Amino acid sequence: MKNEDGILIQSTAIMLAKHFADEKLEQAKSTDELKENLTACIVYLMLNEMEKLLHILYRIDVNESKVKAVFAQQNPTAIAPALASLIIERELEKSKSRAEHRKAEE
Repeated sequence: MKNEDGILIQSTAIMLAKHFADEKLEQAKSTDELKENLTACIVYLMLNEMEKLLHILYRIDVNESKVKAVFAQQNPTAIAPALASLIIERELEKSKSRAEHRKAEE
Protein backbone atom coordinates (compact mmCIF):
# COMPACT_ATOMS: atom_id res chain seq x y z
CA MET A 1 0.00 0.00 0.00
CA LYS A 2 1.35 3.41 -0.94
CA ASN A 3 1.65 6.02 1.78
CA GLU A 4 -0.89 8.20 -0.04
CA ASP A 5 -3.41 5.34 -0.02
CA GLY A 6 -2.84 4.87 3.70
CA ILE A 7 -3.49 8.56 4.30
CA LEU A 8 -6.72 8.39 2.26
CA ILE A 9 -7.91 5.34 4.20
CA GLN A 10 -7.07 7.01 7.51
CA SER A 11 -8.88 10.25 6.61
CA THR A 12 -11.86 8.22 5.42
CA ALA A 13 -11.85 6.21 8.65
CA ILE A 14 -11.77 9.41 10.71
CA MET A 15 -14.73 10.88 8.82
CA LEU A 16 -16.73 7.66 9.17
CA ALA A 17 -15.94 7.50 12.90
CA LYS A 18 -17.50 10.97 13.22
CA HIS A 19 -20.58 10.07 11.17
CA PHE A 20 -21.20 6.84 13.04
CA ALA A 21 -19.95 8.07 16.45
CA ASP A 22 -17.75 4.98 16.75
CA GLU A 23 -14.06 5.35 17.60
CA LYS A 24 -13.35 1.78 16.49
CA LEU A 25 -13.80 2.89 12.87
CA GLU A 26 -11.02 5.44 13.26
CA GLN A 27 -8.55 2.71 14.23
CA ALA A 28 -8.90 0.78 10.95
CA LYS A 29 -5.60 0.38 9.11
CA SER A 30 -6.94 -1.09 5.86
CA THR A 31 -10.01 -0.89 3.68
CA ASP A 32 -10.92 -4.46 4.64
CA GLU A 33 -10.69 -3.70 8.35
CA LEU A 34 -12.70 -0.52 7.87
CA LYS A 35 -15.38 -2.43 5.95
CA GLU A 36 -15.58 -5.10 8.64
CA ASN A 37 -15.97 -2.54 11.44
CA LEU A 38 -18.41 -0.44 9.43
CA THR A 39 -20.52 -3.50 8.59
CA ALA A 40 -20.90 -4.18 12.32
CA CYS A 41 -22.05 -0.58 12.88
CA ILE A 42 -24.55 -0.85 10.03
CA VAL A 43 -25.99 -4.13 11.34
CA TYR A 44 -26.51 -2.52 14.74
CA LEU A 45 -28.21 0.53 13.21
CA MET A 46 -30.39 -1.61 10.92
CA LEU A 47 -31.64 -3.56 13.93
CA ASN A 48 -31.95 -0.68 16.40
CA GLU A 49 -31.87 2.75 14.74
CA MET A 50 -32.85 2.47 11.08
CA GLU A 51 -33.81 6.14 10.83
CA LYS A 52 -30.35 7.16 12.05
CA LEU A 53 -28.73 4.91 9.43
CA LEU A 54 -30.82 6.48 6.66
CA HIS A 55 -29.89 9.95 7.93
CA ILE A 56 -26.18 9.04 7.86
CA LEU A 57 -26.49 7.69 4.31
CA TYR A 58 -28.15 10.95 3.27
CA ARG A 59 -25.53 13.08 5.05
CA ILE A 60 -22.65 11.15 3.47
CA ASP A 61 -24.42 11.58 0.10
CA VAL A 62 -24.41 7.93 -0.94
CA ASN A 63 -26.17 7.50 -4.29
CA GLU A 64 -29.86 6.93 -3.52
CA SER A 65 -30.51 4.54 -6.39
CA LYS A 66 -27.56 2.38 -5.30
CA VAL A 67 -28.87 2.34 -1.71
CA LYS A 68 -32.33 1.31 -2.92
CA ALA A 69 -30.80 -1.48 -5.00
CA VAL A 70 -28.91 -2.76 -1.96
CA PHE A 71 -32.05 -2.78 0.19
CA ALA A 72 -33.92 -4.62 -2.58
CA GLN A 73 -31.55 -7.61 -2.39
CA GLN A 74 -33.06 -10.99 -1.60
CA ASN A 75 -30.34 -11.91 0.90
CA PRO A 76 -30.69 -9.73 4.02
CA THR A 77 -27.21 -10.69 5.28
CA ALA A 78 -25.67 -9.08 2.19
CA ILE A 79 -27.23 -5.66 2.84
CA ALA A 80 -24.85 -4.39 5.54
CA PRO A 81 -21.61 -5.31 3.73
CA ALA A 82 -22.95 -3.84 0.49
CA LEU A 83 -23.90 -0.59 2.27
CA ALA A 84 -20.48 -0.51 3.90
CA SER A 85 -18.85 -0.77 0.47
CA LEU A 86 -20.99 2.08 -0.90
CA ILE A 87 -20.23 4.29 2.10
CA ILE A 88 -16.49 3.64 1.95
CA GLU A 89 -16.47 4.21 -1.82
CA ARG A 90 -18.21 7.56 -1.38
CA GLU A 91 -16.02 8.71 1.51
CA LEU A 92 -12.86 7.72 -0.39
CA GLU A 93 -14.08 9.79 -3.35
CA LYS A 94 -14.54 12.78 -1.06
CA SER A 95 -11.16 12.24 0.63
CA LYS A 96 -9.41 12.07 -2.78
CA SER A 97 -11.19 15.22 -3.90
CA ARG A 98 -10.15 17.09 -0.74
CA ALA A 99 -6.53 15.92 -1.19
CA GLU A 100 -6.48 17.04 -4.83
CA HIS A 101 -8.00 20.37 -3.88
CA ARG A 102 -5.33 20.91 -1.21
CA LYS A 103 -2.58 20.09 -3.74
CA ALA A 104 -4.06 22.55 -6.23
CA GLU A 105 -4.02 25.30 -3.60
CA GLU A 106 -0.32 24.75 -2.81
